[in-house]
Amino acid sequence: MSELPAGPGWYEDEHDPLLLRYFDGVVWTSNTTPRRSPTAESSTIGRATPGVIPGRAGNPGAWAQPGQQGQSGQQGQSGQQGQPGRGPVQWQGGGAPPAGYNPYHQGWGTARGDVLPDGAVLAEWWRRLAGRILDLVVIGVLTVIMAWPWLSQAMSTMSDFVDRSLAAAESGGTPPSQNAFAMEFLENILPVILVWIAVALVYETVFLTIRGATPGKMVVGTTVRRVGGPGRLSVVTALKRQVIPVSTLLLSFVPFVSILAFGVGIVDPAWLLWDARRQCLHDKLADTVVVLRHPQA
Repeated sequence: MSELPAGPGWYEDEHDPLLLRYFDGVVWTSNTTPRRSPTAESSTIGRATPGVIPGRAGNPGAWAQPGQQGQSGQQGQSGQQGQPGRGPVQWQGGGAPPAGYNPYHQGWGTARGDVLPDGAVLAEWWRRLAGRILDLVVIGVLTVIMAWPWLSQAMSTMSDFVDRSLAAAESGGTPPSQNAFAMEFLENILPVILVWIAVALVYETVFLTIRGATPGKMVVGTTVRRVGGPGRLSVVTALKRQVIPVSTLLLSFVPFVSILAFGVGIVDPAWLLWDARRQCLHDKLADTVVVLRHPQA
């Protein structure tokens, strides 16, 4: 495709004007669908008042045959015979749409599983993973800057313990107490963890409530919304999405419970791999989904 559209949707396939190809907002996908239902010749549904497929600028083309004039007598947006204009397919004609018609189907009569009833496209797992990694890098850098005094002390404590252990092994002396080292290291690393949590809470809450997406999600072209429909998230909803990650991080320092916390921490993001709405556990808790960003968002 020589020219990329403004946002996700079904557009005319340049290689075959009889097909529509889906653009996910970043790249052209392999999903195509006929501009005309394969069963249209034998169907009488919608023949009395055929619909229209609007072009990119709103000029309608005929539903019955690509390139022919519709009710308004206008051609497709491209202005060439047999080359209807591009644009997301929306039914705007009178009467009933053609049999099996749905603008977000992979094919006629086969519903797409990654599209919500209102047309929003669910984000793929790899896109969500990439966005999360970018966010973790940003949060990590901010944490290092803000918690450097405690972090440097924790690193010094660990380095000193290793040096004394090696020296004791070489000389045959008594090695340093591991319990004493663990307590000292925990005293220094705990403030770092608390700073990390505070940074993550502010980072996620501010961006999700104001922009609907963190910087990492913006880069990969996704946004967070409620399952029921688009709109800005409330502070409460944004905080609910972080209950599981924060809880598992804190509980990882509690003996015995840390094993359970580790398991939940793994299952939480992995849940989207088999969930119908591609929701993680924290999405289900907050009743949110991650979708491809709308062109106007």
